[in-house]
Amino acid sequence: METTSVTAKAVGRQLSLADEFQDLYATTKAKVGDEDLAHIRNVTAYAKAIDARRLELLHNGGPKAAGRAIVLEMLYRLLQFSELGHNIIHGSYDHLPNGGEYHSDHYQWDFNVDVDQWKVMHHEGHHPNTNILGEDHDLGYSVIRAQAAQDWFGHHALQLGIVGAAVPFFAQLAPFIVANSARHMDGTPFFSRDTLRAPARVAYRDTVRRLITEPLGAGSRFLPTLLANHIGGVAGYVAVLFLVVIEHHAGDVEVFPNPGPDETRDEYYSRQIRATRNFLRSEKLDSALEQILDEEVPFENRPDFRIFYGGLDTHVEHHLFPDLPPNRQREIASEVKEIVLRHGLPYHETPLGDTAALTLQALTGFSIPLGERELSRPLKLLKQPFSLVRRLAFGATYRTLPEAPYLDKPRFYNVPVKVVGTRRLAGGQARLIRLEKPHAWHGIRWEAGAFISVRVEHGDEVRVRQYSLVHDSAGSDTMDICVKRVDGGRVSNLLNDTIRTGSYVTVVGAPTATGGLVMAEVPRKALFIAGGVGITPIISQLRKIAREGTANDAVLLYFNRDERSIIFEREIRELGREAGITVHLFTGIHPSASVIEGLVADAADRETFVCAPTGLVDSVRWHLSALGQTPDRFHTESFAPPELTRPVDDGRRYTVTFKRSERKVQIDGATTLLEAAGNVGIRVPTGCLRGLCRACVTPKLSGTTQHEVKSEPMDRITVCDSLACSDVELDL
Repeated sequence: METTSVTAKAVGRQLSLADEFQDLYATTKAKVGDEDLAHIRNVTAYAKAIDARRLELLHNGGPKAAGRAIVLEMLYRLLQFSELGHNIIHGSYDHLPNGGEYHSDHYQWDFNVDVDQWKVMHHEGHHPNTNILGEDHDLGYSVIRAQAAQDWFGHHALQLGIVGAAVPFFAQLAPFIVANSARHMDGTPFFSRDTLRAPARVAYRDTVRRLITEPLGAGSRFLPTLLANHIGGVAGYVAVLFLVVIEHHAGDVEVFPNPGPDETRDEYYSRQIRATRNFLRSEKLDSALEQILDEEVPFENRPDFRIFYGGLDTHVEHHLFPDLPPNRQREIASEVKEIVLRHGLPYHETPLGDTAALTLQALTGFSIPLGERELSRPLKLLKQPFSLVRRLAFGATYRTLPEAPYLDKPRFYNVPVKVVGTRRLAGGQARLIRLEKPHAWHGIRWEAGAFISVRVEHGDEVRVRQYSLVHDSAGSDTMDICVKRVDGGRVSNLLNDTIRTGSYVTVVGAPTATGGLVMAEVPRKALFIAGGVGITPIISQLRKIAREGTANDAVLLYFNRDERSIIFEREIRELGREAGITVHLFTGIHPSASVIEGLVADAADRETFVCAPTGLVDSVRWHLSALGQTPDRFHTESFAPPELTRPVDDGRRYTVTFKRSERKVQIDGATTLLEAAGNVGIRVPTGCLRGLCRACVTPKLSGTTQHEVKSEPMDRITVCDSLACSDVELDL
């Protein structure tokens, strides 16, 4: 029965980009079956015929034998990568019960890569993170600089010469290029046994076969066979690398900062489209190569010549649907293009003849430390000598610049932010830290009461903490936080001891202005109660009242242990005098109903904002409730984790699989997924432990937790507060 996709036109409304693509994928994937297996088996037979004819030409000789053998060797290598291995390893036929030798776990790929390292580099690194700086190690293959957004390092000045010198050895270098990209995924050193053993084995095996065994088998034609195999191998791997490079480098394809865990499905598909290019085949080149194949390799059911570009000339489609066979990618290419253009996105297509110039231009133009911001005006960098010298100094010593001057797009996830000033407060018990807004953040707005999450790495630990901003966005050009020392505090004390003007801290994301303390509008009558460092969101609200100059009735009750503990005392008293805010500072006492009612007789009728340690907040809530205040007037927020409700052990056990780490653990329903990861030695960044800071967000590949009604593939969940309700697979 013919299956049809549900299109936006069919349902009379505009489906989202993701919905349209997922409908198209489901429809097309459902068609994959025996016809596709017959096609790939025919392509395999054709590849074997090409390789057999190559050997026959080399053994028998003739006026054109060596040249034709070189072409056949090049085409064989290209075919092994395109229609065959690259796509088969993606699992194009894994779901078919009679797929047999074409299952991704069993396929014997005749190509110079270690399959396990390829899967790490390509499936785990490249496809999910296409053109994301620092995450996609296919960008320049961690060696060349082919995008202006990439960091510049010293060897890039010579990269054209380096590439040229490497060309004669591409066949042997191919597995090491893959290994180098793969090892970045787990931080393994390049010069280590774990990294180099597999590619060395692959390179040795191919070198012995192509450059020793086959030439020796040719007898008196040893030298022509040796040269033809070497030149053909180089040509094949150069062709593959060139076609792969042009898909994501140079020209108008884009590079992106890390979007973090909140990238939506639509944003994911949009990034894949904007970061990927299809090339338009050269009819003249194809005709010449096809003629050689027609003359040299008679084949009864010859496939279309496009098999030599399988998944490459439809690379946009390949990145949208990696496990669709190339013949199906070609089938839906026009429909994909229509969807892309309808959603206002670019569908990158470049004639093959033009891509060589683009690549050469990239290798030469990006050999100097120009970034995206200077591309249109290269001389602009000369007018910034300090920036130029800084780029050269960092690049020459292989250090990345925290301000990321090469990338023009704003970053919103794990952003290094420069400290432009600090000040000791409360006799050294706290420190005010003034943070510069990152590049292109000037349009970011937040209300009084917003906070940021700061990520700190110390030794083997990664911690995330939340700090309230002491101004709203209208009240300051910087992002200011106050960090108070805490007995035994690992992050707060570290920041107080080490932060200096000119240093950098990592901000997890843009300010969060959705918490319980956010004050978008100034109430007519307000009560503010703070305890200790809880004054930080409150003072931003008081400053908003003072700035807007409205005739509002506001009262502040601020409690501290002693006078030395009072933070922002001078500013608070000034706000009281200048803005007419009634200020009461307390030391050594706790709030009580009598204190509150005695100073603020109408407390129950006021919008109340409270920030303090949990015990004080609960006490104030109880007292105000006793005075008749309704819950909707009480506003608070705590960065302390609430107690997780853990179910009673009912005997059920669930298996948590950590795909990238290749580890499993069995847990009960009362163990968080974060705890499960820790049980098998997997480190996950943590912070609030309540799903607020999102430091621990992880892609869930399958399974359900207590937060979900059903399992959705590629859900992103906070593992710190997630309990398994079934077997769960995580991308960790």
